[in-house]
Amino acid sequence: MRKRWHWIPLLLLFIHFLLRLGFWWYNQAEFAGLNAHERYQSLIEGFQQDLVSIVLVNIPTLLLLGIMAWLPSFRFQRPLLYGARGWFVLGNCFAVAFNCVDIGYYRFGRHRANLDLQYVLRDSIPSFKSLLFGYWYLVILFLLLVSLIVWMAKQLPESEPPGYRDRRVYLIFRQGILVLALLVTMGWIGGGRPVMPSTPLLSLPPSALALAQNSLLTWAYSCFHRSHELAPVHYFSDSTAYRLAPGVHQLASPPQPRKKNVVLFILESFSRCYVMPGDAYKAKTPFLDSLLGKSLFFPHSFANGFSSNQGIVAILGGIPALMDEPFFYSEYANTPIHSLGNILQEQGYSTNFFMGAGNNHFGFGTFAHMTGIEHSYWREDFDNDRLYDGNWGIFDEPFLQYGGRVLSMQQQPFLGVFFTISAHPPYTIPPALRQRFATPGQSAAQRAIAYVDYSLREFFAANQDKPWFRNTLFVFCADHWLSPSDGRTPFSPVNICTIPIFIYDPSHEERDWRPTVAGQVDVVPTVLDRLGYRGTYTGFGRSLLDTAVADSDRYVINRIGETYQIIDKDYVLGYDLTRDGPSYLYHYPADSACRNNLLGLPSAAYQQRLRRLERLLRANIQSYRAALTKREFR
Repeated sequence: MRKRWHWIPLLLLFIHFLLRLGFWWYNQAEFAGLNAHERYQSLIEGFQQDLVSIVLVNIPTLLLLGIMAWLPSFRFQRPLLYGARGWFVLGNCFAVAFNCVDIGYYRFGRHRANLDLQYVLRDSIPSFKSLLFGYWYLVILFLLLVSLIVWMAKQLPESEPPGYRDRRVYLIFRQGILVLALLVTMGWIGGGRPVMPSTPLLSLPPSALALAQNSLLTWAYSCFHRSHELAPVHYFSDSTAYRLAPGVHQLASPPQPRKKNVVLFILESFSRCYVMPGDAYKAKTPFLDSLLGKSLFFPHSFANGFSSNQGIVAILGGIPALMDEPFFYSEYANTPIHSLGNILQEQGYSTNFFMGAGNNHFGFGTFAHMTGIEHSYWREDFDNDRLYDGNWGIFDEPFLQYGGRVLSMQQQPFLGVFFTISAHPPYTIPPALRQRFATPGQSAAQRAIAYVDYSLREFFAANQDKPWFRNTLFVFCADHWLSPSDGRTPFSPVNICTIPIFIYDPSHEERDWRPTVAGQVDVVPTVLDRLGYRGTYTGFGRSLLDTAVADSDRYVINRIGETYQIIDKDYVLGYDLTRDGPSYLYHYPADSACRNNLLGLPSAAYQQRLRRLERLLRANIQSYRAALTKREFR
């Protein structure tokens, strides 16, 4: 009985179609704003992306089978067959694995898989067990699809059909499929340009892009595009670009610096909604609520990155995430940084980084050292795994207490940077405290946020009578936004990067809420300004205390997949660099769901704002790429 190998391409397309439907269903809240036409068009565009992915994966298999068919007497026929089947299984399982992972991971990264995913997965090995149990349904789905792929591999033909005419038709058909697929891939059929992850943007809004993409294709493009990702651009003369988006800034504070300690809390997954009074997703955070009532708070704050390894670079280094690979793993990691740790060391500060995860988790110790932070403390230094959460590291409350004891033994002034971990999925809370935070109606994420609030309260309670406490600036900033776990929050290029940033000074308690647009890159210059530092620093942030910068001139830059965006107090502009043109312009204060794209409208006000934001965004891209490729901020 002849094996039905000619059904295999259709089965592969069907598998990818099912994975796309699964991606859509699991993340349906993220695409709630799409109309019926956009959803239908996403599936059409997705078919082309899937076809390209399948072709790329199976080219070696088709070539090996082709050699077998044209050279039937070749003595290595059996090894070629085994090689074709082996590659078929491995390659297609690899493609399916990426798409399965993205079904669950999309809510965290807000984009399909890229180069960054390999670093995330590598550093998530200690929590592998919790990931398996937390996403058991995806594991089962993957195993079922692997079984189907193995069955398909067994259907690959062992030899050519017996008759000459059958063999000729057989070869023409097989090689025709390969040629046709390659033509589609290269864009010579169906569009006139090579198919890339951003190709769907030609007919879809950015909010639908991830629904149309294939995860293997986005990952492969990110890897091969790596060497070109920071290719220099020349929108302006160098002097104009550096004037519009400088990478080196001068602070002109009072001449006598204030030798205050600095304790910076980088709050894992603290979306602004969890701490914002009146928000539907507000968690029970009585301690942070009390601090916000006597702090300098920026309620219009946005993240410059969408993952922890991007957030820490923006917060401590002043560098937004405008490439796929984490900065400290990239070839540009030798770019000199003059930021918070370096500067405070020069001022005689002891500099310290605290994280309850394993040594150099996610490479954070490496980056902390790059920014001038001399000492790092980890789970190994805590040396008591009875308080290990079983996933990421030591629970926040005991580890913060440990950090407080370490700081209390140091001479002033000092810098202490704490990276919390307990608000990260799977949101583990110490067994003895689970009932305390089991508030009805609160999600697992909200309960974990409440536990971190409790941990911070205990840290402050244990140290408020220490000699260093009142001489300390306490700075709070989230590493990134994370979607509320109920799945009801719709996608918006603005709401997916909202975070809290605030500063509490025990010696100057005053409620000061400012409407200024703030970003993670603004944290270091603001702290240095508050300390009275006079000198230069590197990065793309500006002090939020600098009254010479009008609120209308402040903005935040970040990147979602292939779309670069800039947010000011009134508008958000998305820019597609592959097409070298804007993708969207939303007036988000009046259009919170960002559904009314203002591009193309004749209004002079819209066109003026579009030109201004486009000019600033291009200048930032040019300055950013020049700084990294030349290894010099200017």
